[in-house]
Amino acid sequence: MIHSLALATLTGFSPAPLIAANPATQDVPTHAEREARAYRVTSCPLPEGVALEVGGLEIIPGPDGPRVLAVTRRGEMWGIDGFAGRDVAEEPVFERVADGLHEPLGLLRDGDALMVACRGKLVRLTDTDGDHVYETHDSVTDWWRISGNYHEYNFGPAPAIDGSYWITTNKPFGAQPFGRVTWRGYALRITPDGEVTPMCAGLRSPAGVNTSPTGEVFYTDNQGEWCGASKLSLLRPGSYHGHPHGIGSTDLPEWPWPQPAALPEGQLFSDIAASGDFPAFQMPSVWFPHGEMGRSPAGFVWDESRGKFGPFEGQIFVADQYDAAVFRVDLERIGSQWQGACFRFREGLACGVIRVAFTEEGALLLGETDRGWGSRGSLTEGLQRLDWTGFVPFEIHTMRLLEGAPGFRLRFTSPASAESLAELSSYTMESYTYQSTQRYGSAELSRENPVLRSATAHADGLGVDLVFDGLREGFVHELDASGVRSADGSLDLLHAKGYYTLIKMR
Repeated sequence: MIHSLALATLTGFSPAPLIAANPATQDVPTHAEREARAYRVTSCPLPEGVALEVGGLEIIPGPDGPRVLAVTRRGEMWGIDGFAGRDVAEEPVFERVADGLHEPLGLLRDGDALMVACRGKLVRLTDTDGDHVYETHDSVTDWWRISGNYHEYNFGPAPAIDGSYWITTNKPFGAQPFGRVTWRGYALRITPDGEVTPMCAGLRSPAGVNTSPTGEVFYTDNQGEWCGASKLSLLRPGSYHGHPHGIGSTDLPEWPWPQPAALPEGQLFSDIAASGDFPAFQMPSVWFPHGEMGRSPAGFVWDESRGKFGPFEGQIFVADQYDAAVFRVDLERIGSQWQGACFRFREGLACGVIRVAFTEEGALLLGETDRGWGSRGSLTEGLQRLDWTGFVPFEIHTMRLLEGAPGFRLRFTSPASAESLAELSSYTMESYTYQSTQRYGSAELSRENPVLRSATAHADGLGVDLVFDGLREGFVHELDASGVRSADGSLDLLHAKGYYTLIKMR
């Protein structure tokens, strides 16, 4: 766990004290002011005529420092200088460095080349003459087919540790007047020479795919039919993620895994997982409760900034396209299962965020668009960045399973008062799960309130062990720690709720 002293040693920052009410005026900072005090938002001004509907982001060395590359849903790629370095230019310079791509929704730097997942193919872009323009577009594969349905998007690629690429394919929505094609709602593995292997089935609208620091590939999916809530899931080879649209493709010889069975209508996911009757079914690592944690998770990235982005090293930052926000996820591995908690992080952005990328300086770039998908925010597209100011917000840092007792260990970014930590009334908890159904989304079902039996504060003020009766496998455990106060009693938590998806007990 990183606390203030360790953070200062790691990054060279000396975190500012927690912002508190002014004792003279009793002015209390607003929630938005507290978020902005820790993480500053900077917007990139767009030149006239540039529609930056971002579908993918990368950062490469440029002619004058780090360069942002942004592919757009209109098929362009822009090189942007003056926005990814330590200092942001008053007017960053835009150069169109590629064109003619078919709705690209992902971008990956691979050596000197760029890999782009387009609607009909995976494309390799190269700059053959060193002028920073990518004039060579080679098709790695066009193995899959498209029918013309507007929602047959492809996302990625994500790099695999064996040198291959993973992409995710969106299922079509609405009418399909040109017929149904195969391999929609899948994760596909593609070798550098274009050999394709279907890896996972049952995806719905898998708008984000990325590789963890340990080499495992995860994806985000959006709530809807057969997907009770949005989620972050591990793409385990051969796994089935619940949506039956494309399950017929597993009859084809290209599917190398045991054939999955469709899930029963109306059954709780927790019961499906516990039954053992659906061995291919993959429970998510984290459910994102609808509304509480946005509505449309998209791109995500692990914080490997070594403290440059604040106290959340190793955690995942997830873009939400509808909510114009970024959320935070802390995972832990219990046996073979990745699971963990999600938290709200930074709200009020200019537009829905679909792609995120860290700069070398530890800023988080946000690629934004609302085209085709409505979003909050005042703009329809754009590019912003989040910078840690050096101020440590008062937050739940991690929420993890206790060892030796049923419950959770919370650690905080800054010390809390011992009295509030040990007070049982500081916390409430509710658990619930979702239903596998062809209806759009699921209510939060089988709701119960686990009973808090004890709260043991840690001696350093940075944590507490909470022991509960009634924790359940396969359920989201929504913790509200609104009663926890900062060490001097002046502040509550900036984001007091954590949502832990408990798939497996120790």
